[in-house]
Amino acid sequence: MDAEAFINGSEEALGQLMDEMTPALMRYSYGILLNYSDAEDAVQTAFVKAYLGRGSIRDPGTLTAFLYRVTYNASVDIVRKRLFFITESAAGRQDRQFISEEMAAALKKLPALDRALVYGRVVEEMSYTALSAVHGKSEQSLRKRYERAKKKLAKLLRPEQEPEKSATQETQQTLERSGTL
Repeated sequence: MDAEAFINGSEEALGQLMDEMTPALMRYSYGILLNYSDAEDAVQTAFVKAYLGRGSIRDPGTLTAFLYRVTYNASVDIVRKRLFFITESAAGRQDRQFISEEMAAALKKLPALDRALVYGRVVEEMSYTALSAVHGKSEQSLRKRYERAKKKLAKLLRPEQEPEKSATQETQQTLERSGTL
């Protein structure tokens, strides 16, 4: 990918960038929106906005972070629109899913930024430095938010489990069940 050429307005560089980055941006946007068609729209919008705003990129090395940030903003815009408009899926349309329905249901209960952090860390394996560049927040605050999001997600995925027990309590219960105590 030739970031300099993209910044200078090369349509060929735009095409190359789209070929290289679309799969990753689609997964990222899907992780936020949990809808394949909406993720396609968000990524398409992101590339248009990125191309139009390419002059604001001062360092070609930040192009990837810039694309993730624009994709995040486009995805959040779609989430906001959902709050105001009720959309019906087209008859017979099958939505592609990258994650299980159980996980999608749990993720839907998290705020968009939390979903983006979980997806960025787990699926895209992004560093906190990269996430900081994408979301414009400190690494430390994103780290803490990610940890909280993981805990919320764990509770949502396993609501029937008892509250956490100490290791001593678990060991004692295991020994009682096995007849050792």
